[in-house]
Amino acid sequence: MSEKLARQLFHEAQQFNATLKDTGWSANQSVSVIGSKSPVDLFASEERPLVVGLFGGTGVGKSSLLNRLAGAEIARTGVVRPTSMEITAYLHQDVQLDALPDYFVADRFSDNRHTNAHLSDVMWVDMPDFDSDETQNKDQVLQWLPHIDLLIYVVTPERYKDAEGWRMMLENGYQHAWLFVINQWDKAEPIQYQDFTHMLESAGFQTPEVFRTVCNAAHADDQFNELVEVIASLAKRNVISHLQERGWIRRLSTVQSKLKAESQYLAIDASKKLDESFAHRWHEFENAATAHLDAPFKTYSALFSEKKTNAVTTVFKSLGGKEAVTEVAGNIALRSDASELWDDWLSIRMTDSVQQFNLAGSEHGVPAAVMSMKNDMSSIDARAIISQHLKQAVETTIESPGTQWQRLVAKLAGILKIALPLLALAWVSWRVINGFIAGAEDRAAYVGLDFLTNGLLLAGLGWLIPMMVGKLFVPSLPDSIYRELHGGLRTGLAEVEQQVQLKLVEINDARLEHAANAAHIDQRIEQFIASADQADPSLDRVLMSSPDPL
Repeated sequence: MSEKLARQLFHEAQQFNATLKDTGWSANQSVSVIGSKSPVDLFASEERPLVVGLFGGTGVGKSSLLNRLAGAEIARTGVVRPTSMEITAYLHQDVQLDALPDYFVADRFSDNRHTNAHLSDVMWVDMPDFDSDETQNKDQVLQWLPHIDLLIYVVTPERYKDAEGWRMMLENGYQHAWLFVINQWDKAEPIQYQDFTHMLESAGFQTPEVFRTVCNAAHADDQFNELVEVIASLAKRNVISHLQERGWIRRLSTVQSKLKAESQYLAIDASKKLDESFAHRWHEFENAATAHLDAPFKTYSALFSEKKTNAVTTVFKSLGGKEAVTEVAGNIALRSDASELWDDWLSIRMTDSVQQFNLAGSEHGVPAAVMSMKNDMSSIDARAIISQHLKQAVETTIESPGTQWQRLVAKLAGILKIALPLLALAWVSWRVINGFIAGAEDRAAYVGLDFLTNGLLLAGLGWLIPMMVGKLFVPSLPDSIYRELHGGLRTGLAEVEQQVQLKLVEINDARLEHAANAAHIDQRIEQFIASADQADPSLDRVLMSSPDPL
């Protein structure tokens, strides 16, 4: 098995899970921390001893058992033990330890060496009592657990149901091989052995190895020698390799299960449902905004009503081709006021609509955290966008009021009310001149009063008809502004809607990318586990068979 590849896969999966959490795609399952540390990290060489740690609460006799296993007084016992915060290691002098990890406290690590060749394949570690009043003891235990191959869980008849130790074993059991010792067996009842064994089987150990020991006196039921034999069988090189391999397989299997649990949202394609849900809520808001702004639009547009002028002024203005509407086109101050028509109520209403949509996103398979991160209205200055469109609508309308057809007809009428009277006067003049010439020979050829009257009427109609048509088609500035304000509102809302829809596209793109990464990591872990050598089935007696750290 390639430990380098196993570590790489493990870290990639862990980093991907962290990415899911940071980007809001995590299903937020409650999971225990899965570490990548292993016993290999302690040694400078790949040929290493079996790392055996004694794990238990205060007063269960861990130190006495360790001294008995090591055949030397290497661990402090008695009343001093509960206050000790040291990690005591006992190993052969030829074993080279690598630099200890930075989080190990150097002045709380005791490195004891021996020359006993029979114990060269084992490194004993006496860990602090996890239930000590010193909180640093528990921290030390948790830091060392990943570096242990085999944990010997020591209990007493009175302490085998210790809640703290039981919880720590369930959280970390899948990472280690386990042996169990009921110490002080001379004070126990058989029913306690049966009860403890049943608890271990319920936790996931098929046939847990439970040994009964009496460290302070000889006893007929003492199983210390059997314990030593099992430890010796596990300290063989190939078994250590199998344990190391099984540890990584279990870690990868666990992180794979965690990955699947965390990435359950990635399998749901909610893009269509999200689009439909957003369109429904957005159209509701558009209708509410249009109704809310209709009265303010009318009031604002009325400020641009044409000034009233007397008849004489109107005639002179008309003769000059200027319309009375130009009297009000210069009210520049009113243009800036258009940006204030979008009020706080509308901003709040729009934000509420989007937030409701965000919350509803989880119903379609997208976590609320993703919706809030991606579809954050604070990143879209909707008020500024829509206000700018309203202001631009007013400015454009003042420059060119009405529709294009209205302006074209009005312009044509303006040309005709000048051109037609001129044509009429030209025709009348031509007739007068011709009549004058003809009158030199025939007085009957002179134009009469009727012709003069008709000629003036023709000229007047040539001016009056285009003027009336122009008056009819000249757009009303207030009406134009009112109409264009609604147009600006629709355009602004459409722009905001488009920006939100782009964010929805980003959400689906991110989902597809994360889903592809999750599938790739899952496939590589499956291939690694399938290609790895399977551990000896006999090791099932010391391994938790059905870990459930999730």
